[in-house]
Amino acid sequence: MIPPTEWPIGRTGHIAIVGRPNTGKSTFLNTVLGCHLAPVSAKPQTTRRRLLGIWSQPGLQGLFLDTPGLFEGDTELDRAMEQGIRRSLEDADVVLCLADPLRESGAEDRRVAGFLRDAAKPVLVGINKSDLATPAQVAAASAWWAETLPDAPRFVFSAVERKTLDVVLDALAKRLPEGPFLYDPETLTDAFERDIGADLIRETVLEELRDEVPHAVAVEIEAWKEDDAANRRVVRAVLHVERPGQKAILIGHGGEMIKVLTNRSREKLETLCGMKVKLDLYVRVTADWRRKRDALKTFGLAGARRGG
Repeated sequence: MIPPTEWPIGRTGHIAIVGRPNTGKSTFLNTVLGCHLAPVSAKPQTTRRRLLGIWSQPGLQGLFLDTPGLFEGDTELDRAMEQGIRRSLEDADVVLCLADPLRESGAEDRRVAGFLRDAAKPVLVGINKSDLATPAQVAAASAWWAETLPDAPRFVFSAVERKTLDVVLDALAKRLPEGPFLYDPETLTDAFERDIGADLIRETVLEELRDEVPHAVAVEIEAWKEDDAANRRVVRAVLHVERPGQKAILIGHGGEMIKVLTNRSREKLETLCGMKVKLDLYVRVTADWRRKRDALKTFGLAGARRGG
């Protein structure tokens, strides 16, 4: 690690990544960083709290704030996620708004645009998923955002293809202020490893289960410790659900589903930790936890920034 007194000076600042659900915000961050830091799935609301990803290059340190997808919700969890988005916009020096051309622009995009106008920060619009969208879809999305945010430059790319991101990354970097780096250039995030682990477990739940059940799941890490004798990490996590029926689905017939979730989550945690992991998953009913502020605080979802 480099001592803080020796950290470089260059373009340094915060870049908020915003957009409606499933525009590819977390995928964009993971591709830029070159690692699977943020949870990703095809389901909305995969991201529930903002995550700092630190992108350091010679003379440049971009502090990306990955945020939840913005949508209209009525639970305490929804309000906490919206609060996190607002705080990220307040902290940002520049904003990257991601758009999904595969879906017609509508109310959620208009709400995002309203947030961006209120924030009054420099905005770049990224038309993502160019590898999947037709030229007509890309053109329609670009035209909608040109009319909605006429002062925001637009870029077309695929967040899964690193080479397509160079132009937008260069444009973001040019809009950052000059100053000393805020983190060691070797650092990727300020999030605790156990918090990233919790998100990866929930990512597995989203991948394996359907409908509303995954969105009723919160992951609480009860133990995250070293077993030096066995050279492994020992993790105990609880999957909180809101209804007994959801618990039955997570466990599965004869315990088959919880075995699948445990095995797949263990593989991700071993990649994260760089060592063998002993993972024990339990399921617990915490009725209506999404509507309870105290429960959100317990699960680290009450708007608190990870890592501090």
